[in-house]
Amino acid sequence: MLMGVFSVCLFFVGFIIGISTSKKIIRYEFDISKDYCFIPEKYEFMNPDVSSYICNLSNQFEIDSDLVVAILLQENPTFDPLATNRNPNGTIDMGLFQLNDKYLYTDFLRRYWKITEIDFDPYNWKHNTFIAINHIYYLKGKLKSDDDVIRAYNCGVNATMRNQIPKTTIYQYVTENSRIAEALYGSAFVDW
Repeated sequence: MLMGVFSVCLFFVGFIIGISTSKKIIRYEFDISKDYCFIPEKYEFMNPDVSSYICNLSNQFEIDSDLVVAILLQENPTFDPLATNRNPNGTIDMGLFQLNDKYLYTDFLRRYWKITEIDFDPYNWKHNTFIAINHIYYLKGKLKSDDDVIRAYNCGVNATMRNQIPKTTIYQYVTENSRIAEALYGSAFVDW
């Protein structure tokens, strides 16, 4: 009897541990020499190392690499890994995916950067891309559409969910979305 109770307890403990560890585990892969995925011809305008890394990491997170590239084209159309932008509110956007320092150092690193043996460098394009794709994955879980993810990446989740994005920003995004679609697909479309 005692052995049966012990077996049942072990089963439930194993089940609970299985539930708590069933969260998606993403490998921290900074070696892009391995080709995990095919690089679409539509990304020929990008550095092959960057596009390969984006494809590989997007595949690991099971998100569409086109969404990631669309956000990159919106945030940093010159693909400058050293890009810095000072915002009117005093915050600074840094690196390839223009990570905002306010959220990067208060939220993103705590949430996404679990690599204790490597110091995060916002201007290292691999580090920056890793945080950006983690954040895109997070946004995909919170929002209904890819358009909302693109908006929230720039304007925040709450403003996107409450539909409180300024009209000038919406106009800019519609214009940029058309340009991005043209670059990725050869024709402009806007589904806003």
